[in-house]
Amino acid sequence: MVLAARENVKCVEFGLRRAQGPNGSLTASKYAFMGGFIATSNVYAGFLYNIPTAGTCAHSFIMSFESEEDITNSRTL
Repeated sequence: MVLAARENVKCVEFGLRRAQGPNGSLTASKYAFMGGFIATSNVYAGFLYNIPTAGTCAHSFIMSFESEEDITNSRTL
């Protein structure tokens, strides 16, 4: 994927949900980083292998807001 991406495009690995077990997710994160991905969403792999982490927030956090206005107003907190 890194080779197929344009030169100025950064690739971040988000495969934790699709990996086959804990060992598979750690292995995939480690080798994706070695293959040129710049970060992983797998926090444990980031901790073990010193890989930068990046990602999304929990669905439960998103659902804690009742409207789009609540999200906008929370930015000032």
